[in-house]
Amino acid sequence: MRTTRLPFKLAATTALAMLAGTAAFAESHGMAKKGGELTVAIETDVRGFDTVKGGVLGQTGEIVMRSMQEPLLDYNPDTGEFEPLLATEWSVDDSQTVWTLKLREGVKFHDGSDFDAEDVAAHYNRILDPEMKSASRSFIASIEKVVAVDPLTVEFHLAHPWMALLPYLATTSMSGPIPAKEAVEADTQNRSPVGTGPFKFVEWASGDRIIVERNPDYWNADEINLDKITFRILPDTQTRFASLRSGEVDVMWTDRGPSIVEAQKDDKLVTLTTVGAGAAINLLNGRKEPLSNANLRKALAHAWNQDALVKISWQNTRPAVTHPLGPIKDCGDANYREFNIEKAKEYLEAYKAETGATEIPTLTMIHTTTPRGRELGEIYQQTAKAAGINIELAPVDQSTLVARTFKGEFDITGWRIADGADMGPQLFAYVTPGSSYNLTGFDNPELAELAKKMRVATSMEDRLNMQCEMVSMMNDDGGVLYRGGGQYYAFTTPRVKGVPAPYRGAVDVTRAWIDEQS
Repeated sequence: MRTTRLPFKLAATTALAMLAGTAAFAESHGMAKKGGELTVAIETDVRGFDTVKGGVLGQTGEIVMRSMQEPLLDYNPDTGEFEPLLATEWSVDDSQTVWTLKLREGVKFHDGSDFDAEDVAAHYNRILDPEMKSASRSFIASIEKVVAVDPLTVEFHLAHPWMALLPYLATTSMSGPIPAKEAVEADTQNRSPVGTGPFKFVEWASGDRIIVERNPDYWNADEINLDKITFRILPDTQTRFASLRSGEVDVMWTDRGPSIVEAQKDDKLVTLTTVGAGAAINLLNGRKEPLSNANLRKALAHAWNQDALVKISWQNTRPAVTHPLGPIKDCGDANYREFNIEKAKEYLEAYKAETGATEIPTLTMIHTTTPRGRELGEIYQQTAKAAGINIELAPVDQSTLVARTFKGEFDITGWRIADGADMGPQLFAYVTPGSSYNLTGFDNPELAELAKKMRVATSMEDRLNMQCEMVSMMNDDGGVLYRGGGQYYAFTTPRVKGVPAPYRGAVDVTRAWIDEQS
């Protein structure tokens, strides 16, 4: 068995939180009871589980995905090490461009077929195929191809040394978990996923629930305790919270400040929390008029009040941030354009002088129909109005927001930079012309060149320093506005054991068990 240590560790606050969660998990696992059912309350439905058709998972989708599908590696946020999962060994050649992974023998998919190197190669090569238009391709484009050497050996051929390979082989977002090749070819993976995970797909009632049941043939079956998990889709935060308190659900994911504060005060509930990277953001669409004008973007940047949103919406349960790197790197103020109405008005005058406009155009902001989404839109509408900018609000469901954002059908939209062990691939994708994730239309040759240098850096110190430089240039542009950093929460009832703190914001209930005596 081989483990690989990342060349950085999580900050002390994160490490301590995770250590406590892991210690509790280890202790409870030794006392675990077999059997029982668990109900998990999530906020939104899942778009799908196929890496092409499903697009992006989001945090709630990732919670469900973890129960059914697995990536090649596991990442231990306590130690900063990668550990075996579907792959048991990994090594790299002297050029650092060919990685060889040995796969676990005897693993079966839920349909009874063998897991092997062909499944791995088919999965990654499909994402890398430009014709597939996978939303994940931009993140892993440093991989040129994946080759099945023999049934239990796979090679990843890189275009250049890439320090983010192992983090992306361990991700449980869309590109990491390996599906059965046959299910993908049969075009059933999106709605009836087949993986190697500890639970098998049973039922999906759109907008209501997703049900999975214990996989009796799981390769690590001794660690699995529950017979069944039901993921209840409850968009209303108060409904989720009331369902947890009443015992109708056992686990609740939430990022709503009032519910978090109230739940933390309830001694009948267990709080799970971690500090990480990533951030909630607003995107300004610089790919089309009128926000293709830099002065108008900068005016909107100064008209955005992150501190107010953190206080009102998050109730200070998340920090205000100037970059998405989290506690692993302090980028300082990183040229972030702070809330300043007078500066916003100055940039509006510059916009008028440059364009000859006599009025500021009305802009449209799309946001989710959730309470959080409505609050976000109303806060920005009010602060922008104070600067002289009118914003019309267009509430849409989560799937529509994602689709419209990728199509560029927005002026302003709420979005999220996902947490990760290495934020480099996301930053690269967000600023590189032609990337499917260049959602704001960055077209700065200097920034694009810096992104390329960051991607091939072989020192983590250099890599992180360049990521800070990239963020400073992004902030100066004004197209990405932060609305709270990476702090994540989940809550359980006392009878639920074995749930670790929500690393990257996704609750992992796969090793949970029920103690009816608690």
